[in-house]
Amino acid sequence: MPGSSFVRHLGARRLGARLLACARAKSAPTSLMSVLTMAGALTLMLWPALLNGFPIVFFDTGGYIEAAADHKLVEGRSLAYGLFLQATSLNWRTLWGPVLAQSLLTLWMLRHLSAGLMPNRGRTDAARDGAALLGLVAVLSLGTGMAWYSAQLMPDLAIPLVVGSLWLLAFRWAWLSWGQRMGIAMVGVVGLLSHMSGMALGGGLIVVLAAMKAAGMLTRHPRSWRTLRLLPATAMVLGSMLALPLLNGVVTGQARLTPGGPLFLFGSLLQQGQVRRLLDERCAEDPHAYALCRYRHRLPATADEFLWGEESPLVALGGWQGMAAEAGRINLAVMRTYPLALALSSLQAGVEQFFRVQSGDGLGEFHDSTRAVMHRVLPASEAAFLKADQQSEGPTPGMADLSNYLTVPLAFLALAALGALIPQAVRRRDGVALGALVFLWAALAGNALICGALSNPHDRYQNRLVWMVPVFALAIDRRLRQADGAQEVAAPSPAPYASSPWFRLRRRLARGVALPVVGAGADLVLPDILAPDIMVMDLAPVDLTGPQQP
Repeated sequence: MPGSSFVRHLGARRLGARLLACARAKSAPTSLMSVLTMAGALTLMLWPALLNGFPIVFFDTGGYIEAAADHKLVEGRSLAYGLFLQATSLNWRTLWGPVLAQSLLTLWMLRHLSAGLMPNRGRTDAARDGAALLGLVAVLSLGTGMAWYSAQLMPDLAIPLVVGSLWLLAFRWAWLSWGQRMGIAMVGVVGLLSHMSGMALGGGLIVVLAAMKAAGMLTRHPRSWRTLRLLPATAMVLGSMLALPLLNGVVTGQARLTPGGPLFLFGSLLQQGQVRRLLDERCAEDPHAYALCRYRHRLPATADEFLWGEESPLVALGGWQGMAAEAGRINLAVMRTYPLALALSSLQAGVEQFFRVQSGDGLGEFHDSTRAVMHRVLPASEAAFLKADQQSEGPTPGMADLSNYLTVPLAFLALAALGALIPQAVRRRDGVALGALVFLWAALAGNALICGALSNPHDRYQNRLVWMVPVFALAIDRRLRQADGAQEVAAPSPAPYASSPWFRLRRRLARGVALPVVGAGADLVLPDILAPDIMVMDLAPVDLTGPQQP
């Protein structure tokens, strides 16, 4: 009947109006909460720079700026990170851009790590999740050294981003959308390209993941180890190893890795005492065995004095480029002559590095090289740079030293908690939790061994990664409490076509989603972006056949 048809269509229109009103009412406070959460989190992550009046700098900061500005390779300074600084500063217009970008990337990674470690992958409360994330950022910014790296013009923050990216791609691949997978992989690649130690750590963690997968295949438990995705993580690391020399070649004409590795290793062997021992033996037999023989009685005791001292024999021997070949020869001779002593001293350096977790390493120094680069390359930013606390003996660098009274004990407490969670994860048979614990312990140990043995122990090397321990410890503890002994849940298995990026692209381009209206005989078209947030419980009962209220 015509009248009945009119009533049905009128009811459909009123239902659509109610759906849209409900969606708008829900999205407005959610959007406001998201904005407030992000603003609060970024303020916490940038507080050292805000207090300083300028982004925090280090000795090495000038080298990264110089590499990008002059299109050249600088020893130990990644050109890729220099280009990141140039891009995020809008071609050197403001150095606040890089620290803001670093903070946003870290916040994004924290959100995915926290979600990836939780057992419940269903519908969540956005306000509650935002408050939890803000609370986590507050703990990390005030109780660890994280903010000193997110607010600093240095690639140290790349190391935890690499660790987080590898874990997510390996263990949570099935839970991620294609957009999330690509985003996480891109963040990981940027981190790997930004520092050679990150690339070495990434390669080592791929070996750890392969061992975990093999253990899962042999023992058939835990299931998450058997099904972890080794290929995406491996592709990310290998792709970065190939991309770095290509990038350097395109920009500078030198298709090679970041230079300086042999000298850093030489400095470490010198500090361990192996170089002096070799020179005493070889130079006594042949005074011309090495060019360094005539300086062996003037060798400094530490790697830093040799590499950066103005009166170091390195200067007399032609600097980094002039001594690179000889340093490589001496390194190989030490490895062949004293393999056992070298292994023991490297292990000792790694253990020392593992427990050095203080914040503020080198932040209160003069930073003369960075000052010179700022004056030459970025004169427009020099005035603000020189007014900052760091350059005018203000209180900000001392805040890092003062914070160590809190952050160092908390770091060791977090490490103890991380260790205590291992038997709980084994008892609960939670493969994801156990895999995360094993993976993070491997990352911490690998970072300490790489930096301590191949460079030399410094607090910032371990401090830049140890802030991830509370992230994993808090999330895994919550996961184990919520699971309460339950078996780990299998990941969703969508149809191959439905999970492909092409299907998702077509769905995004669709004009609308048809919602069947029971008893109305017609479909109500609702914009696709609103459809996921509509729930039956959000709607008041609607009688499509009775009289309609205006």
